[in-house]
Amino acid sequence: MKKNIYIKTFILIGFIGILTAKAQTFQLESNGVDLPVLEQNDVPLANGLETYKYARLTYLGKPLEVVVKTKGFDFNDDEWSISPKSYNIKGQKSGNQLSFMINRTGYLVLRFKNDQDFTKRLVVLIESPEVTPNDIVDVVKTYGIDNTGGINETKKIQSALDEHSGSGKVLYFPDGIYKTFTLNIKSNTRIHLSKNTRIIADVSDLKPYLSDDETPLSRFILIKNAVNISVTGLGAFDGNGTRMMIFNAEESKTKIKNSRLLLIQNSKNISFNGVLLKDSGRWNTHILESEDVVFKNCKLLNNLAPSKYLGSLDGWDPDSSKNVLIEDCFGWAGDDTVAIKCTGIGPGVNVPDVEDITVRGCVFLTKKSGLKIGTETRCENMSRIIFENNDVIEADRVMGINVRDGAVVQQILFKNNRSETYFPDRRQMGINFYITKRDRKLSKLGKILDVTIEDCTFEKAFPNKFSFYRNYEQSNKEDLQVTFKNVKIAQKVLQNQDADFFDELKNNALLKFD
Repeated sequence: MKKNIYIKTFILIGFIGILTAKAQTFQLESNGVDLPVLEQNDVPLANGLETYKYARLTYLGKPLEVVVKTKGFDFNDDEWSISPKSYNIKGQKSGNQLSFMINRTGYLVLRFKNDQDFTKRLVVLIESPEVTPNDIVDVVKTYGIDNTGGINETKKIQSALDEHSGSGKVLYFPDGIYKTFTLNIKSNTRIHLSKNTRIIADVSDLKPYLSDDETPLSRFILIKNAVNISVTGLGAFDGNGTRMMIFNAEESKTKIKNSRLLLIQNSKNISFNGVLLKDSGRWNTHILESEDVVFKNCKLLNNLAPSKYLGSLDGWDPDSSKNVLIEDCFGWAGDDTVAIKCTGIGPGVNVPDVEDITVRGCVFLTKKSGLKIGTETRCENMSRIIFENNDVIEADRVMGINVRDGAVVQQILFKNNRSETYFPDRRQMGINFYITKRDRKLSKLGKILDVTIEDCTFEKAFPNKFSFYRNYEQSNKEDLQVTFKNVKIAQKVLQNQDADFFDELKNNALLKFD
């Protein structure tokens, strides 16, 4: 009886929150034009969950004058900041207003309080103008699909996807809300999502999302055993994950595990450009045993904090995959923003290796690791992985290589990555590499070889020092090799294993300084 009362109270609070969700913490204008400020998810703060807001600006090649006014709170002169610092944007405060100029595309995080109150931050996405491709098929006009969000249109949308697989035409979703259960995108499909399009998961029933014998992962958008898929446009796939996981907590008979917003499995030549990947219930984008996968100019907005409803809120997870590029993207995840793995989830007895993964030109925030390899390393080799020219605004660990299941991790480059500040989670260290065993009796002992950290900067030292550690005596010092080239912490170049920055008890690797 008490449980039913709790559930009804929770739903009532959520409903009241929905009615008040339009109340904004910020007012934003660009070149004198007011623009909407949007929510990361549709579950209001009344439910005790963390959230943040974002806005979208269009850059036409000329400077944008941006003015942000706060509503319902004041901010002090020494508390606000504009990140990434590498953009060199100078803001000006006047009362409860912050103004600045920007003359480029990119991603900004405006912080109005020097703490972890995410409601006092605003993400600003500065995007190129939307370009609608030729030879489109409008799903509303052609198939009569409802785009008000009032009707579940799974059958019609899936029918449109199936019919245009291999047609060469672009399936076009004009502005609107499309409510649907899980969708399966098949080979030789082209899709374009208009900027104000939102394809959102219907959580009135969770059974359509559940894993099965063939796909042992819950998923909203599925690309499996497919080739040649292109998804463009500035519209959104909205996993509605925050509400999905709360709904799951209320319905004990329905179990949804390992939820993915987007699952790409055993597929090749897959491209996403410009798309918003919003509010996943667990991992956002899982690239499993796939090849030639590209994400460019994409925006990933996960919920921020694990809770009794939410957990494992990773961003991108290339898993046993090859030739993956994540470039010029934004990601704010509640767990690792990018984690390159070999989970062993796929059907094969032998877990495929990881090869040729590049993460370049991105802006990331996370409560966990920003640029990471591991922790699942169940393949034989993970090689030729590059993290280059990324801004990690906030993270508990900026760079991580965690080998717990064997695998030789080698030919790894961290180059020209910039760290601003730390998130106060468990480790609070800039770099954390280690070799250990998940199972002391069964797991293999891996290696970390030929890693270069070059031209990387840390604006400030983290509370805890760097760690490069082998947890077992049967490994050798040469099994964990890292070379530092022009790595700076608070403007100081690392020239040796400086005790100010390296934990003497947690460093037994072969470290070189060029």
